[in-house]
Amino acid sequence: MNKSEKFWDRIANRWENQNEDLDETYKKTIENTYRYLKESDIVFDYACGIGTITNEIADNVKKIHANDISSRMIEVAKSRADEREIKNIEYTQATIFDERYQAESFDVVTAFNILHLLDNSQEVVERINRLLKPGGKFISATACMGEKNRVLGLFLILLSKIGLVPYLNLFKFSELEELIINEDFQIVETEVLSQTSPNYFIATKKQLRNTQITSPV
Repeated sequence: MNKSEKFWDRIANRWENQNEDLDETYKKTIENTYRYLKESDIVFDYACGIGTITNEIADNVKKIHANDISSRMIEVAKSRADEREIKNIEYTQATIFDERYQAESFDVVTAFNILHLLDNSQEVVERINRLLKPGGKFISATACMGEKNRVLGLFLILLSKIGLVPYLNLFKFSELEELIINEDFQIVETEVLSQTSPNYFIATKKQLRNTQITSPV
């Protein structure tokens, strides 16, 4: 088990007995995501955590394949889904690069509150593109600490270097957009969900390489 897995296992243990009341940022994330989902969609929810958003959007789609590197996160997510009798989510401990996830298998890929915690974010976004069907949708919400609280962000980076918190990328909104656009996505909507700790919602459509896509989502 690597350091990241151990860290998120500890976090899951703390979150397990917390109530499921959603804060405003999570509510806005879910409301925005609803607009891009159809009942026929097969969804891949990357880094699902304890399933807070996954369980909320399950009724709007056909099937969700949700993964996380933390076995404890997956255990808590499964337990909460079972309590609500949600049957269309498959929770799996795995990385996004697991071979069971085949190219062009998903109508929608979601990645909530994870891109800023990756030291290989470009590889992950590229992988997300490959997993999506042509014209598929990639939906994310990401903390962009580079927009505000720079001192706090630098402090968190220091903590990450000594292993007390995970890796942290101090994205600005424009940097996050550039990362996604460079991997052949067309941005169709953005919204700042929280000003206090800037959280940036982005909805995109997969573009075909060397092809201009102009139709709406």
